[in-house]
Amino acid sequence: MFRVLFLGLLTAFMVGCASVPESLRTQSESPITDFMLIRDNPAIAQDQEVRLGGVIAAIYNEKRRTRIEIVSLPLTSDGRPKIDAKPQGRFVGYAEGFIEPLEYRPGRLLTVVGKVNGQEQGTVGEFDYQFPVVDISGRQLWQVKQEIRIDDFARYHDCIGTRCSFMSYGVGFTRGEVTQRVTK
Repeated sequence: MFRVLFLGLLTAFMVGCASVPESLRTQSESPITDFMLIRDNPAIAQDQEVRLGGVIAAIYNEKRRTRIEIVSLPLTSDGRPKIDAKPQGRFVGYAEGFIEPLEYRPGRLLTVVGKVNGQEQGTVGEFDYQFPVVDISGRQLWQVKQEIRIDDFARYHDCIGTRCSFMSYGVGFTRGEVTQRVTK
């Protein structure tokens, strides 16, 4: 009985950890999250709900809406862009109203939900490019947090007393590790 209860709680905890933020919820059970499908078959994805994300490349406020150009990255199960993945291409998202360009500046991580609304001809530098277009209904900015972990193995060997190992006294090394993770 205890095992069943423990497994149930563990499963509930794991599902809770992988839940999508409220701002990225869609009406359909399984929105399209594969950018390659949208890029390669835009007619199939027309008017379908999507959840896409990546790095903001450009932002421009028009009279009644904001245009955001995003370099697409694959997403985790909870909608976060995978920062160590290879970019898949670019898409354009249009959001109603004004969006502050300083907050949504190029280089920030962003995930959007919305519906595919055709394609738009544009350029990346001087290269002609076909951008899939998404009408944005929800969005989530992410931050990249760096965590530094330092293991100082020498401190475990420095001791004074009769039970210390004389072979390791004062000898050791320090190891440092820097990791990055995406958070809200």
